[in-house]
Amino acid sequence: MRSWCVVVPRERGEEIRRLLKARGVLQKHLKVTEASGQLFLPTAERVDVGWPTEERECEEAFTPIRSYKDIARVPEELRPQLPTSFDVIGDIAVLKIPEALRPHREEIGRAILRANPKLRVVAHDRGVAGAFRVRDLEILAGERRTTTVHTEFGLRYHVDVARAYFSPRLGRERLRVAEQVAEGEAVADPFAGVGPYAILIARRRRAARVVASDANPAAVELLRRNVAGNRVDRVEVREGDARLVLRAAAPLDRIVLDLPHSAMDFLPDALAALGPRGTIHVYGILEDADRGDRVQAIREAAAAHGRGVESMRVHVVRAYSPTQHHVAFDVTVGPG
Repeated sequence: MRSWCVVVPRERGEEIRRLLKARGVLQKHLKVTEASGQLFLPTAERVDVGWPTEERECEEAFTPIRSYKDIARVPEELRPQLPTSFDVIGDIAVLKIPEALRPHREEIGRAILRANPKLRVVAHDRGVAGAFRVRDLEILAGERRTTTVHTEFGLRYHVDVARAYFSPRLGRERLRVAEQVAEGEAVADPFAGVGPYAILIARRRRAARVVASDANPAAVELLRRNVAGNRVDRVEVREGDARLVLRAAAPLDRIVLDLPHSAMDFLPDALAALGPRGTIHVYGILEDADRGDRVQAIREAAAAHGRGVESMRVHVVRAYSPTQHHVAFDVTVGPG
């Protein structure tokens, strides 16, 4: 491929290579070539470092790109802050970019696309916003869209990452919960989003019925599309407040409260919607020291509804921050 090159004597090559690398303009994925005692150092643009420049054809380097970090042109002092991972939803990459790197965010997006040929869009996640807590996204590189199709355990989900929340990192957790569903159960997922819990349960298990709902109309639109697209006939799609949906769907055998920042607010309604015996999967974002308090709070909520906790399993889903974890509490209750 054609690239600008800085032309230097061989004996000055390493010195100038380091200088270009420090400036973030060295094209490390292109080979340095030599001719007549001169080195041609490929650069991302024409640069003036006191040596001649020439545009010429350059070969791809033999060293494969291991990460977008290998080719992202950012100042060397900021390179340690490059995100180490990002969510891949269908063909869209979603990542959070530290404040210091935001002036270079479009370059980071382009580097991710170059290093990952199957991706078509890179978006910066500026946090959740609005009543439905969806991601506030900025497209950094690639196609100007937020819709995609994500495949998980052989099921296809239409997703709009800007209108309905979806996390690919919870796939194993969704499977873990689905595998607990017994034949004939009535299951409710009142925060269903685009349907990954409900549809997986309906396809993998012999539940009698699965009630999937969300308060976000955009999510429900995608949920209906995904139920039809995956040909599941035991999922009842509803739109509205989780409390009202649970009340109307009762009695239930299993409820998924996958809203980790506020699941405890809905626990009393879930307990009231259970049949004589049932299981609730309650999620939380917690410091390790707070797990015991959460266990006690769940027991107290059950007792307040005349229920006894028959079993409670605490399962760490994933790390959420350096000091917090996303934690699941699988709570089975019976009569008090």
